[in-house]
Amino acid sequence: MIYVSTHHHHQQACSIIKIDILNQEYTVYYVGTNLGRIYKIVQYYRNGESLSKLLDIFEIATNEAIQVMEISQTRKSLYVATDHRVKQIDLAMCNRRYDNCFRCVRDPYCGWDKETNTCRPYELDLLQDVGNETSDICDSSVLKKKIIVTYGQSVHLGCFVKIPEVLKNEQVTWYHHSKDKGRYEIKYSPTKYIETTERGLVVVSVNEADGGRYDCHLGGSLLCSYNITVDAHRCTPPNKGNDYQKIYSDWCHEFEKYKTAMKSWEKKQAQCSTRQNFSNQHPNEVFRKNIV
Repeated sequence: MIYVSTHHHHQQACSIIKIDILNQEYTVYYVGTNLGRIYKIVQYYRNGESLSKLLDIFEIATNEAIQVMEISQTRKSLYVATDHRVKQIDLAMCNRRYDNCFRCVRDPYCGWDKETNTCRPYELDLLQDVGNETSDICDSSVLKKKIIVTYGQSVHLGCFVKIPEVLKNEQVTWYHHSKDKGRYEIKYSPTKYIETTERGLVVVSVNEADGGRYDCHLGGSLLCSYNITVDAHRCTPPNKGNDYQKIYSDWCHEFEKYKTAMKSWEKKQAQCSTRQNFSNQHPNEVFRKNIV
């Protein structure tokens, strides 16, 4: 069960709410800024030490100073006012703010449902780890993709389409599990491994040694994982007579398709050329009989 009490500090555009989950008290601060943003921060004690972390950033009204904030326990909402507008924010905005387990389990209002892979308002049967005590709590819910890459192709791996504002300053680390080297940390370089603005990874000019699993970690937690298979079939010489015959047959088939397409194109070009010549002979010409 969640027990709630509220405190308000209107002069600083700050609202505070306390949540008690399984005898662990969390204090959630909503701090408004002059630029129209609200910072959601959780504070708690662990072994007598006060700890805090930034959970989320809400864009309320660009460049409008937030003047007043008020929490409604009955509606479970935060009301925010600037000089020009009033907005309502749900306190437990789980599924609409967190699309992955990593962020969901760190919000005391929310919990991750392993069955549906969704973030929901916290209940006892959901995953939650506000204090980040169990780094592998989300491993079974992590996005895992398999990709087949052609030899020489470059491939982009990423956990986010757009990285959340609260994670932009966090350290993201990529690891490669290869057959030859085992697990090792990837070091960025302009010729092989390039980091994207959204903390993704581009592997340049893939070869057979680049095959294997790629894991992305943030703060010790797994964010996403890719398994790459390198298709080097077209770049590897055949080693059997049957392979030569098959490849020769494939090339002949492709060449026949090319010849058919070429003939079709030439026929259409000839038709277009005939129409164009006819058009050039009579540009808006008015036909009339000669008077005898």
